[in-house]
Amino acid sequence: MKTNSMENELVVSQNRLDVHSPGWIDPLDLSVTVQGSFYLVDFGWEAQPRFHRVNKAKQCSCGRPHCEAIDAVRAHLQAGGPRASDPEGMPPCPICGGKTTRDRDWDGRYTKTLGWICSKGGLRHFLEAKARQIQKQQAENPWLIPPAPGYLGVLRKEFGKIPECPSASLQPIEP
Repeated sequence: MKTNSMENELVVSQNRLDVHSPGWIDPLDLSVTVQGSFYLVDFGWEAQPRFHRVNKAKQCSCGRPHCEAIDAVRAHLQAGGPRASDPEGMPPCPICGGKTTRDRDWDGRYTKTLGWICSKGGLRHFLEAKARQIQKQQAENPWLIPPAPGYLGVLRKEFGKIPECPSASLQPIEP
């Protein structure tokens, strides 16, 4: 890898990089530059689309969750390349629609989501929005342990419930 600090770019050299599907003519060098709060990745003139924009949430403009542009940005940052600035316009509060401001103390360590505080509801609105997001995800995936061949699986609602045993209820519990 070679860096050019004058142009704020990193060129990642690889033997072959599949951009989207087999059969594409792939560039040998990827150029990563900072463009506002995004990273612009150039796949070369033969690739379509040539330019991919990757945001700080590791989402590429092409829509693929595992785009090679995300890996190029990761290599760019690991090599000490310049970081993109934080997005200027934070989205409004999902609870009240009020203005939000960035708060790095509440960034998602594992989810990689940006932390924020609402101008009207403060931290309470942030935590309420997170709780709603977790409830939605649990409703979409009710399995604690998904079923597999030969195994029925465990639903979240079943976890922690003990089936009643008539013989156990007849014996007194001694401390």
